[in-house]
Amino acid sequence: MVNYENIPRTIATIVSSKLATLHELDTVYGVEDLWRLLEVNTVDNYNQMVINRAQESF
Repeated sequence: MVNYENIPRTIATIVSSKLATLHELDTVYGVEDLWRLLEVNTVDNYNQMVINRAQESF
């Protein structure tokens, strides 16, 4: 896999998951919002993994 070279992983995660644009992170959201969006992304990804594993069991 290729890593983002010019952007922090936290910001790249939010932008690539389409929870916010880079412009929104620069102008609308603060640091606390960034961490909350990361939590949303993490929980959503975990829940999707659980669903996928349950479906594979059938």
